[in-house]
Amino acid sequence: MILSIIEQGFIALPLLLGAYLIFSLLKLPDLSLESSYLFGAVVAFFAKELPFPLVLLSAMMGGVCVGATVSIFNQFLRIPFLLAAIITNGLFHGFIVYLIGGGFLSFHYQLPMQELLCLFLVGLALLCSMWIFFRSQIGYSFAIYGNNPCFFRSHPISERYVVVTGVIVGHAFAGISGFFFTQSNGFIDITIHFGVVLMCLTALMIGKLLIRSVSPNILLPLVGIVIYFFLQQGLLRLGLNLKYFNTFQALCVLGALLISKRKNSLSLDHLGV
Repeated sequence: MILSIIEQGFIALPLLLGAYLIFSLLKLPDLSLESSYLFGAVVAFFAKELPFPLVLLSAMMGGVCVGATVSIFNQFLRIPFLLAAIITNGLFHGFIVYLIGGGFLSFHYQLPMQELLCLFLVGLALLCSMWIFFRSQIGYSFAIYGNNPCFFRSHPISERYVVVTGVIVGHAFAGISGFFFTQSNGFIDITIHFGVVLMCLTALMIGKLLIRSVSPNILLPLVGIVIYFFLQQGLLRLGLNLKYFNTFQALCVLGALLISKRKNSLSLDHLGV
């Protein structure tokens, strides 16, 4: 059980890092993260004859394509972000179905080393990269944008640059997770991305409950995803049917939102607001 949780955690870690960047720091309603997860796997499939670093890069580029598309719709065509993400999902759904020729594709790829070790090394590299990234000026800019987007309008910093960079990086990471998930399972299914955003929200809320930090902190998604899979495996062992797990996640997110809203209301009452 522990080994399975660790493996699942490392597969989902790049996705959670990307979701943390987009949902928690930039605070953008980016539902198109699901398309990056699937499209990254599809692009990696077509590059599977290449060496592993290039296959991994291909998965990232698949995510980048989705991130660039939603960014163009939002930042250049001035379409509201949620609507831009929905349009992007629709466009890539049809494109992916066309590429794979239906709803299912067998995907067998031999990693250059033992799977868990490979996942660990890639995860460690991403964590170190994000740790350095979050301590740079652009890294702090993400947190500033999420809390106060108007800040950039009165300072010589490009709001568009911050948003586009954050979205593209987040989607590139999601593509990596999609590749690892499909490689581990041996197939690509047109439905594998369903519930990805809900999983990210649940794991990030768990992380926020356990780690309080006003600045970007890579421990938050890391802790969140580990606890998430521990809870998932525990519930499955207690007899919860997996097909109802998304419903359980949705109820958890709803409960966390209601508790957070209640706490904020009490704080305002205490201040006399």
